Amino acid sequence: MAVANPSLPLYAAEIERTMLPLERATQLPGPAFTDPSVLAWEHANLFARGWVCAGHIEQVSNRGRFVRIEAGGESVIVVGDDDGLPRAFLNTCRHRGARLVDEPEGQLRRLQCPYHAWAYGFDGSLKSAPFTDGLADFDPGCFALHEVRLAVVEGLVLLDLSGEAPAPQDHIGDLAPHMAAYRLPELRRGARIVYDVHANWKAIAENYSECLHCPGVHPELNRLSHYLTGETYEGAGLWCGGSMTLADGVETMSTDGATHARRAIAGVDERVILYFLIFPNTLVSLHPDYVMLHTLWPKAPDRTEVVCEWFFEPETMAEPGFDPSDAVEFWDQVNREDWHVCQLTQQGMRSARFTPGRYTTQEGDVHAFDQMVASRYLEALR
Repeated sequence: MAVANPSLPLYAAEIERTMLPLERATQLPGPAFTDPSVLAWEHANLFARGWVCAGHIEQVSNRGRFVRIEAGGESVIVVGDDDGLPRAFLNTCRHRGARLVDEPEGQLRRLQCPYHAWAYGFDGSLKSAPFTDGLADFDPGCFALHEVRLAVVEGLVLLDLSGEAPAPQDHIGDLAPHMAAYRLPELRRGARIVYDVHANWKAIAENYSECLHCPGVHPELNRLSHYLTGETYEGAGLWCGGSMTLADGVETMSTDGATHARRAIAGVDERVILYFLIFPNTLVSLHPDYVMLHTLWPKAPDRTEVVCEWFFEPETMAEPGFDPSDAVEFWDQVNREDWHVCQLTQQGMRSARFTPGRYTTQEGDVHAFDQMVASRYLEALR
């Protein structure tokens, strides 16, 4: 499907400084975070011309279960078909273009346009179009919903609006084995919070990719895992991240640092937490007893919707008195602390005198993420 491609109002010379080795590199320029034209370009070229994560497979694992995604200038329905397999379609009726669903997620008994009652199967086929029997050359087979390319990799539902992105396995690359150990497709959602963050989506991604700020911004988190522990992981694919190690006597990231109701995920390292950013919009945190997933949805240069979800073993959730609030409340606090400093950053970048700073030696993953963005900018600018 064609997507308008606006011009990119940046200078190649500035972006090339970000592509230098960390010890010499300069961060992305301010307009990359504040200029509406840059965000318009990103919608058309990052979110509409590559893989983006729509969420976890559980959300669409049964017939009629759906999520609605707004990405790359399009509204997309991801829904479980009659066999419980995920399918994705543009959220647009083939009659007069009305949106078919308006809720962010839920359960559909049938997929019917609320305007003139055109009805579709969960495979996208047109099932009913009132008062079209007498039309000349009207073929219902020509009025199926527009399908969007979809793939499921390690429990994550990926969408490619362009239909032209490289194989999804190449996008995830060498990250797949690290995720596979946590059996994401088998986990079930225990909680969900949606945040409206007044900061650019890249500022949030950068914040996630370093813990240099943790001692001052997240003292409770830093007591559970010192910010200089762990290591950086590398490998093929569009991702960055690494590990942190739990402090002695700490079992997990929660309000009291202890696991509850035998919550551990079987077979994973009980001392290590893995944090990965999958380009462009996915933050996945792999804990000894749960997985946390953030998806980022840019709404304006200074506004991002962040969907945060927590996933647990089904057996754990079936335990009497299962209560994920210790993990949810802990990360809700950490999230809000992060959003606060991201918003401060966004406000500061509005200054006419702002110039991008240098990376520190503790911001290797920030640099890696910025280079993923910068390389795409340079393709357009050159």
